[in-house]
Amino acid sequence: MTSEFWLGAVFGIFHKKNLLFQLDALGGSSLKNKEVITIPRHNIDKYAISFADKNISKKPNVTYTITMILIVLVAASYGCHSVNSKAISPDTDTVFYRISTSIRTLENQFWKQGLQFLRDKRRKLSKVKCYIIVDETYDSYTGKLLRKEKKHKEKLTEEEKEFLKYIHKYKPNKGDTGSYKYLVFAIVYGKRRRVLRVKAVKRKENCDDFIIKTLLQLLKEVSYDCVIFDRGFYDGLFIEKLKRNKIPFIVRARISDFMKKIFGFYHEWKCYKDFEIGEYKIKGNLVLGVDFAEGKRTKWAFITNMEFGNWYEVRELYRKRWNIENIFKATDGIKLRAQTNNPVTRMFCVCLSFLFYNAWQSKNKRGTLLNFVMNALESIFDLIVRTVELYRDKLKLNIPFWDRIASSL
Repeated sequence: MTSEFWLGAVFGIFHKKNLLFQLDALGGSSLKNKEVITIPRHNIDKYAISFADKNISKKPNVTYTITMILIVLVAASYGCHSVNSKAISPDTDTVFYRISTSIRTLENQFWKQGLQFLRDKRRKLSKVKCYIIVDETYDSYTGKLLRKEKKHKEKLTEEEKEFLKYIHKYKPNKGDTGSYKYLVFAIVYGKRRRVLRVKAVKRKENCDDFIIKTLLQLLKEVSYDCVIFDRGFYDGLFIEKLKRNKIPFIVRARISDFMKKIFGFYHEWKCYKDFEIGEYKIKGNLVLGVDFAEGKRTKWAFITNMEFGNWYEVRELYRKRWNIENIFKATDGIKLRAQTNNPVTRMFCVCLSFLFYNAWQSKNKRGTLLNFVMNALESIFDLIVRTVELYRDKLKLNIPFWDRIASSL
């Protein structure tokens, strides 16, 4: 039997005895006729707790506290399981029902925490070089709504139409029928990195102004050296907006036929001032060069508004973009899966995965993110066992049965 099964058994016992437990930092609801056991000490990240507290409902006379819902979600993240497969008591419907929020609220709450982090660490961040990385990531969708939209659009419900606004046709993995798309802002400071903001992107939504607004807000909180973008952001109008707002940037360019001709003559790194980008003839500094890393000849092209003593430094600085790819790779290993069409629930799970990552970066960054989540889960189980031991007589626990549960948790 899995630890999740025994955890469900413990929660079931609590329910029958009209007992609930919660972490001291998480407020409760109006819990009539129920005794709430408060766990005073824990090592769960304060930002994750705050996020859960604001987005998991506190309806009167609930069966499970926010803490109990959060534990199920943490358990699901370990091993990259779906909430559907790990939620026993409380069950899946209860967990999803309690995620009572909106995409806009989730985005704002995550952003407020990002800004608060920058303010809390302002002195530390002022002593190191800081870089902002902006990128997009996709969450697999395997449902049938896109197929229904194509063949039976007239049969779509209003709820399904709302869901479809966030389901893209891009298929990141084999077996997917679509995906959810998220715009992510991360900061790299010293040897650490942190996700600051997440936005759920609608179909055909242009995020240029949103990106500019966010970067200008960040400039008020932290003096970052540069913003780094991959080729997906290589667009003349967007680059013009970056220049107009005096945001220092590096954008990897898509190599054109003109650039290929230049590569045929030069191997050294060079900058071509006032290069015309796209059909709108937007001008920017084009940096071209070739490197031979690991014996492979690779051509590079960048657009920037910054100056460098050696233009190869642009390539070296661009390497920092891999920090956000490492974030995506790490969180993919613990990402909460939710077998639901609801973009709000999916967004909540994505945000919680990034908060686990941020907690790992803030604590000690030892081992892997998966180990960090596992240790947090084991710590929670240990707290549950020790807490229930205090109420052993009141619960009238069958001793062999409880000993078996305690050894499994």
